[in-house]
Amino acid sequence: MDPSICMETVKDLTTNGLGVDPDAEALVYERPSINSLVPGLFCTGRLSAARVLLRMPSPDLWNGKLMIGATPAVRNEYSLDLLLSDIVIQRGYAYAACDKGTPQLTLRDPSRSMEEWTDIYAQLTDWAASHVESYYGSKAQYIYISGVSNGGYITRRMMELYPHRYHGGVEWEGVLWHTRQRHLLTTLPVMVQSYPIYRNWRGDYSTAERASAFENLIEMGLHPDSEPFWDVYYRVYWLVSLWLYGRNLDPDWKPFAAEWSKDWLENPQFLADYPWLERLPFFNERIKRIENNGQITKPLLSVAGNYDCLIPFRDHAEAYAKLVESAGASTYHRLYEIDRGNHVDGLLRSHRGKQQPVLPYYEAALMHMERWVEKGFSPPQSGKYEKIEDFAGDIALFSKSSSDSSD
Repeated sequence: MDPSICMETVKDLTTNGLGVDPDAEALVYERPSINSLVPGLFCTGRLSAARVLLRMPSPDLWNGKLMIGATPAVRNEYSLDLLLSDIVIQRGYAYAACDKGTPQLTLRDPSRSMEEWTDIYAQLTDWAASHVESYYGSKAQYIYISGVSNGGYITRRMMELYPHRYHGGVEWEGVLWHTRQRHLLTTLPVMVQSYPIYRNWRGDYSTAERASAFENLIEMGLHPDSEPFWDVYYRVYWLVSLWLYGRNLDPDWKPFAAEWSKDWLENPQFLADYPWLERLPFFNERIKRIENNGQITKPLLSVAGNYDCLIPFRDHAEAYAKLVESAGASTYHRLYEIDRGNHVDGLLRSHRGKQQPVLPYYEAALMHMERWVEKGFSPPQSGKYEKIEDFAGDIALFSKSSSDSSD
């Protein structure tokens, strides 16, 4: 082992044994069930610029496989512990993840780039595979990659760039970056401009102005029935995402150079005035280096909720499926639209309404991927799914699939 890596033999590699990190807790509606102890070797430390972890069940429990976890947002290496690690560790996988080398607000420095992520994940995959072989005395028979949000982007991009490293991938609500598609820098300015008008915060907007603002929000891909949840997205995601990714991808627009201010939540005009159409030539130069191309040659399953109000289904999930189709690779891809699924299951805790958790569908997709790659069983057809029973079939899930909801 590298001297920068700490190793510890533990009685339980699940969160029951290692605890739950706040970055992981925030992402779930309910924690998945943990039915047994999973003893093994727990490794943590640094690899290049990233903080990494590797969990390897004891040899008698290992299923011969390695799962690479592609972490969401700007969260840490523990952020997928409940969404992914607890599930695959109990199924016998070795599991590795990292913080992408750009945790928290690192990307506010425009000299750092999302372009770094693919190199870091290539290193992580090779490092984890090497130590899996050393620990178990044989190579992993199957290596998969799976991630959420920014981690979904990474999953897609790694499958495009490095198909020789993976047997398949599953991504949940991957962020799409492409110079000829709508993305965060072209939709968020409209959202943060329109939402205060729609809600009439200033108190003097006409009915017609408010109706027009609502239509602008719908035109950005938001599901009209997701309206009760727009306020939390505005306050938690829209503004800070516009500032952070704008600052990274278009650093020469002066307002992005300002430090983050909570005052913008009350008056977003400072950022809402972003002239994204005029700035296209500038940020496209940076997006070209990170954009998806849809050129996959290994199986990839995509899961996304149609109530996602940060990266709307139309512009990030459907648009990626069309990229795959344009690349002539549709035979390797399935897209599952989860009815009433949000961007973050954790948001359902405070206001579930008619929403349903996406995690059970994500877990089922992981198992469908296994069956597709290892046994040749075709996964469910692309389409919209309203009930987990219709999607999971006979798959037993660790994640909770309660359909209870309230208005």
